[in-house]
Amino acid sequence: KITYVLSFQIKQTMIINDLKKLSFLFLLAITFSLTSCKDDEKLPAIDGYNNSDEIAATSLKGHWTFEGNDKEVISNTASTKTYGTVTYTTGQIGQAISLSQAAVVYPVIDALNQKNGFGDYSVSMWLNAKNVGSFQQYFGLFPTDNTDFWGNFSVGAEASRHAAGSDTLEIKTNYASLKEDGSTNGQDNLAVFSDNGGSFFKGAGKWSLITVRFTAATHKIEIFANGVNVGGYSDRGENTTAMVMRTPCQAMLGSFATTGVGFTAAPAAPDWSKMATAQVDDIRVFNKSLSDTEIKALYNVGIAGR
Repeated sequence: KITYVLSFQIKQTMIINDLKKLSFLFLLAITFSLTSCKDDEKLPAIDGYNNSDEIAATSLKGHWTFEGNDKEVISNTASTKTYGTVTYTTGQIGQAISLSQAAVVYPVIDALNQKNGFGDYSVSMWLNAKNVGSFQQYFGLFPTDNTDFWGNFSVGAEASRHAAGSDTLEIKTNYASLKEDGSTNGQDNLAVFSDNGGSFFKGAGKWSLITVRFTAATHKIEIFANGVNVGGYSDRGENTTAMVMRTPCQAMLGSFATTGVGFTAAPAAPDWSKMATAQVDDIRVFNKSLSDTEIKALYNVGIAGR
């Protein structure tokens, strides 16, 4: 009996020791596996950048990410008024805002409310929009006391010129700079083919990066779609000089400045323009003219979801 008990205890001890060794090896394997996964998750840089936030970071003055809310994230400023139906959906980089005949109006944001702070400027946004039978205004900076409905600068589309199922969307940008006599110099550009260049934008109904760039030295207001220059009328002439904004001004998505969205001195919405139906993600406003390289990088990094 004594021999049997001792033999049993020895075998039991050996089994326990073996189990401890197996447990140690198992934990070691898991640790190695997790370490390997973390190494794999270190993504390579794209065009020299790890994410979109690294591109022209010191010139970024306004940024909307729409991660479940409508805040401008640099100033942590939420909208003061919304009209129509506003929800959130999967975007190109995280979540996006979804507008259904909607507009979103913000209070004055100090960094964007600079009369001479945007002599050169660039605006970029990921956009998923279709032709909806009326002009669409997606984003802009609009004077609070506007007596017309044009913004200091804005990005929209002539979304009534093509059929609803067309892949062509005529992106349009507007510029209205204050002159010394109190009037404004109004200019625009459109994504169409012309004798001066440009091309039709074939990105309706899918996520695309739209970038607008104004450079005072060249007098050019340019439109880029997915990093490619598509504006048909970029050179606006020598009278198109550094932007002088009418202030105070407010950021707005989805509409012109009209009485219907709280701009009391402005006219009613024109019949040819309705509040926007579109999905918008990652709006960025820069107080510089982005380089071609930076514009292409915003697309390449963004298309990777970064």
